[in-house]
Amino acid sequence: MTLTRRGFFAASAAALVAASLRPASLHAALQQAAQAPPPLNPVFKEIRRNTGFWTARGGTIGWLINPSGVIAVDSQFPDTAALCLEQLLKTSGKADLATLINTHHHGDHTGGNGVFRPKTKQIIGHANVPKYMKSTFDQAVARRAQQNPPPTTPAPAEPVVPDKTLTETLAFDHGDERVSMKHHGPAHTGGDIVILFEKANVAHMGDLMFNRMHPVIDRTNGASIANWTTVLQKVASELPAETIYIFGHAGPKHEVTGSRADLNYQANYLVALLDYVREQVKAGKTRDQVVASTDIIKGFEDYGPLVARPLGPAYDEVTATP
Repeated sequence: MTLTRRGFFAASAAALVAASLRPASLHAALQQAAQAPPPLNPVFKEIRRNTGFWTARGGTIGWLINPSGVIAVDSQFPDTAALCLEQLLKTSGKADLATLINTHHHGDHTGGNGVFRPKTKQIIGHANVPKYMKSTFDQAVARRAQQNPPPTTPAPAEPVVPDKTLTETLAFDHGDERVSMKHHGPAHTGGDIVILFEKANVAHMGDLMFNRMHPVIDRTNGASIANWTTVLQKVASELPAETIYIFGHAGPKHEVTGSRADLNYQANYLVALLDYVREQVKAGKTRDQVVASTDIIKGFEDYGPLVARPLGPAYDEVTATP
């Protein structure tokens, strides 16, 4: 488990830092990470009542396998998606997947959609996900066209977007399980959803949860730190105390599953992050000075020193004109 998460972190660190800076920087860092992926150490683990998770590189994939078929949540990257798909079909004995659900649009959660697509009956996501995926693709193509000399890396692939979307809620039965999805408003992006396997009482949070790891905050695509806090608190209060949560990411020494307490802890971290940045702005610090901070927020030492990734978006949110 630890090696798997470390592998992801090694590949993604540069890209995640760039996310706090500018879209072009993010694109360049993602390109670099894609060219030099770390060795894979896939983990396939059952949680309870036919649900579980799969990790290798990128956002954690959730799954449900029962006699009615297979449901996967998120698809990571093309290479890891192929390994996960093989594992799911082998374990289930099925020829295809009933459903793939995208928690949001980022490439480490949707990059494998094209691999899943030929073997998947439907792909579901929030209504903003296709728009964000296409916009990200168009921006990458435009940046590539402006490079001189022309890049030697492969051109970005056209994104495979969800063919069924929701704006607020969606639910359906899958054998003896009830699968429900809910969008709680802007948070990590403007298109995050929480997926709940109701009878198993297992919820996939996608990148609404970075367990003890400084999060990516995608303001370009609708993120709101203030509302993200509210979303986590609301989910924690709405779902049963015994709910097991699957997280999109976790720090190298932490797990990709957890409890209500972990959601509330991250909500408190986000509050503290905004408070910290407000104090810096009040003290007259510039954006560059704030982003360069390596302070540790008191009470959240296990996140480690602050990094640019959350500080840039937090500064922009604090200083935004109403």
